[in-house]
Amino acid sequence: MNINEIINFTNTLAPYETAAEWDNVGLLVGDKNADVRRVLLALDITKAVVEEAREKGAELIISHHPVIFAPLSALTPDSPVYLAAKYGIAALCLHTNLDRAEQGVNTALADALGLKNTILYPDDFICVGEAENECPADEFAALIKERLNAPSVRFTGGRVSRVAVSSGGGGDGIMSAEKYGFDAFVTGELKHHQYIFANENGIAAFDAGHFPTEDIVIEPLRKLLAAEFKTAEFLRSQKCLCPYKAI
Repeated sequence: MNINEIINFTNTLAPYETAAEWDNVGLLVGDKNADVRRVLLALDITKAVVEEAREKGAELIISHHPVIFAPLSALTPDSPVYLAAKYGIAALCLHTNLDRAEQGVNTALADALGLKNTILYPDDFICVGEAENECPADEFAALIKERLNAPSVRFTGGRVSRVAVSSGGGGDGIMSAEKYGFDAFVTGELKHHQYIFANENGIAAFDAGHFPTEDIVIEPLRKLLAAEFKTAEFLRSQKCLCPYKAI
């Protein structure tokens, strides 16, 4: 099989045209007509991930975060893009289009937290549902930490029943949570004014970190691809790790 077959499938799964206009998605490095037998999946394409792909014989890396985002002003020998091109490894990136997909990042986050009766609002970058059990915020924070293997979870007070989630840097989604009448909001990054908004509007808000709230999609995506393409091997990166620790 060739890379273009994977491009076509992922374009069906998470249509590239649904990505935000400021985003950069699709095949960002490599030749779509190249053959592929082994694929590595990772949240980020770092130097360590490119080296891992080379060691494991992967011809393609699929990531959530684009390996080329802002315009390149230089291309140095130790950059992931340079290394990928040097080793002949292609890079396919599925970013905001995967956030908005029915089987994408926000639905994977909702599933990981056990939300029931979920509904995806792709235009708002949120998925909403009902908690497994109504509980105080500290109990739900502990559940988030465990389910996402998060180094830490920052949160405000309140009770949790109807939950909205927006992965990664989705803090602005708290406005949508309030608009739709949800009493809890989970994301990967909250700013100071968003914590204040949560407290003033009776929302239990949870900041579980960018990496844990998005890396949760990598394994479900790997399984979808493995089920679709039997002639290629799909591996989850062991070198793409949460970039911080917490005490």
